[in-house]
Amino acid sequence: MHALSLREDRFLEVLRRLIALTPRLQNNPSAGLVPEERLAAQVVLDALAPHIQSGFIQAESLAAPGNEARPSLVLTVKGTDSGAVGFVGAHFDVVPADQKGEGWERDPFTLWEGPGGVLYGRGVTDCLGHVAVLTDLLAQLAEKGTRPRRTLKVVLISNEESTDLPGLGLGYVAQQGRLKELMGEPVYWLDSANFGPTLGTGGNALWELKVTGVGGHSGMPQNCVNALELAMAVSLELARWFHAHYPPTEDEKKWGFLSSSSLKATVVEGPNTKETKIPADVTLRGDIRLTPFYDMKDVQRAVTDFVRELDARLERDEPIPGFPRTRTAAGKRGSLAFRFQGGGTEGIACRLDSPGLQSLKEAMLAVRGVAPTPFSLTGSLPLVRDLQRQGCDVQITGFGEMAYYHAPNEQARLEDFRQGFSILRELLVRL
Repeated sequence: MHALSLREDRFLEVLRRLIALTPRLQNNPSAGLVPEERLAAQVVLDALAPHIQSGFIQAESLAAPGNEARPSLVLTVKGTDSGAVGFVGAHFDVVPADQKGEGWERDPFTLWEGPGGVLYGRGVTDCLGHVAVLTDLLAQLAEKGTRPRRTLKVVLISNEESTDLPGLGLGYVAQQGRLKELMGEPVYWLDSANFGPTLGTGGNALWELKVTGVGGHSGMPQNCVNALELAMAVSLELARWFHAHYPPTEDEKKWGFLSSSSLKATVVEGPNTKETKIPADVTLRGDIRLTPFYDMKDVQRAVTDFVRELDARLERDEPIPGFPRTRTAAGKRGSLAFRFQGGGTEGIACRLDSPGLQSLKEAMLAVRGVAPTPFSLTGSLPLVRDLQRQGCDVQITGFGEMAYYHAPNEQARLEDFRQGFSILRELLVRL
């Protein structure tokens, strides 16, 4: 086991094939981008085919009927002893990339190797580089005939970059009972960066605010309620209220969160395209990122009640400081309709006293020669809190550049993946 190291030719070939597929792995259904993760899954299965045929690796593709184009893969290597360990969460789908609109310096859908071993392309860090590392690790275990002490389960998932959907992703894998072997065992979630360890993540809830005003001629504002101005005012008022009620906590310092809970608008839509026309309808969408020391359901209820009360104040014609005109001269008022899209995702605070975390720190020190620098962030991961509740020792790490997550010119150093491979190898030795 100690002799294993990243086989760069295979890693780069798998990664190159995966990134070439990213035009069809982009995940943003509202923009008409529905990924076909089976394409990426096939790249992995092709690389591992001889070892699946030999029986060294057990492979299962999981998606509900009707979702066959969007499978997750469960890859199992039986151990020599009892127990199991999971390398879970690396995913096939990616966030969209727009070379011209986002200012990419090169084609985002082609792997490019730059000076100093820097790899560029959509998905290099998030998360196809991790998929390629795990593929090479499994292939090498099989080629050497080296079985870990604990049974190794690698779970590569679909639909990580969008809201939870029935019959897809890790949720469906769990529903099919394929995670039972990991209950109570160490589970390493491989969808982060900068090594970490990442000690915690945030919950995530998507929201939508529909603002109805009264449209009309911009030269006659007394006859109008400007839905765009009202939407902006409500968004700012909601954000002020949220940050006052969910401030930073002492636990956030203890877990090293890089940011506290936040609520913000990220998308604005309105049918108006004429400068001299006051818009009558505007929709804002955004998200909440919540540290795991607040309860997501309680926060969603409180946010919904707050916007409902704002609308009631508009109904009462109660002045709200900082708000624009909310009622026309003839008495017509603006109105607010707020909802959450789905139930949201919970965050996690990983155990700080766990054997899994200690093993991860020791592995990082052994490979990198420096003590790790743990941190937490309010990015979100699916089902990690549920796995923790079921007794799993969930820990989080990842390799690549955090600064380029979901960003133009996504990149990572090849050396990060060399070290990442060796860290995973060390975990198999130590556990």
